[in-house]
Amino acid sequence: MNKSLKNKLTELISKFDEAKILVVGDIILDEYLWGMANRLSPEAPVPVLEVKRKTYLLGGAANVANNIAAMGAKAILSGVIGDDLYSGVVLELLKKNKIDTGFVLKDKTRPTTVKTRLIAQNNKHLARVDNESLEPVSAEITKKIYSDIEKVIDEVDLIILSDYIISVLSAKLIKDIVKLANRHDKTVLMDPKGQDFSKYEGVDVLVPNFEEALIATKSDRTKPVKKIATALRKIADKVIITRSSNGVYYYDGADELKLEAFSTDVVDATGAGGSFVALLGLGLIGSNFDYNEAIHLANYAAAAAVRKVGTFAVRPVELKEIINVAYNNSVNSGAAK
Repeated sequence: MNKSLKNKLTELISKFDEAKILVVGDIILDEYLWGMANRLSPEAPVPVLEVKRKTYLLGGAANVANNIAAMGAKAILSGVIGDDLYSGVVLELLKKNKIDTGFVLKDKTRPTTVKTRLIAQNNKHLARVDNESLEPVSAEITKKIYSDIEKVIDEVDLIILSDYIISVLSAKLIKDIVKLANRHDKTVLMDPKGQDFSKYEGVDVLVPNFEEALIATKSDRTKPVKKIATALRKIADKVIITRSSNGVYYYDGADELKLEAFSTDVVDATGAGGSFVALLGLGLIGSNFDYNEAIHLANYAAAAAVRKVGTFAVRPVELKEIINVAYNNSVNSGAAK
């Protein structure tokens, strides 16, 4: 990293309080049960976790919104929760983290999506339990989500669709949002999931991880990443593939960018994708859609996110710290000018 890029990235962070992003997708509550596992159950050959404490974090689309808000920007979240005890926890966390909940809808017919992780000493994951309904939300709720987006689209700088293939982002809703965004000249970033990416056709930027890209294009690991990205460009104009320790790849049919991953201790990769797409959106807004700057920023944000257990939002001080370390490393190696 050269000094010019370091200064640009630092300046971007200072502009985040001017940004407003709409996040639409599956809202998840991540529940963590922390404890000690020192014995096996007499009922089955499984460990017994003696729970010492319980914590809740925002996951899925809520994690994306949380990362945006943590950076000082305005985050508007659109999605569905149940009408149960867990829905109250979600709303309390959203309000505590200054995320606009005006478009978060309650549905009495389904539970709030909760992913419970059992974690023993030394941050060892014992199991995960998912409580969710994979049935699509009703036509009435889908119509309300679209209506809410119509109300706010002129106010936001960008739209992020965060799909965990649970219930909210149907092919029709995505298509309708893309059409609406095009009419209002708004960029749509897509954080995809699943085997079939055809429902994302028309989004501006597709941001899968490498495993997702392989599955969606029916590719094996020996296939060059440029060919994988080329195949995905049938869906989106710009493709950004996150590749964990192998960094990030960007391709738009003309320009390509390969970034190395920032070397850091990986404690837990949960939520890093959400941090990446959130900072990508903020970086694009602040840089007037300079993809080089925005992708660098998002790459460092993902590195900050994997340093903790759980879906913790990256804070400006943490992002600046990693940028400074990256710059100092490049100076010491003689790469910066």
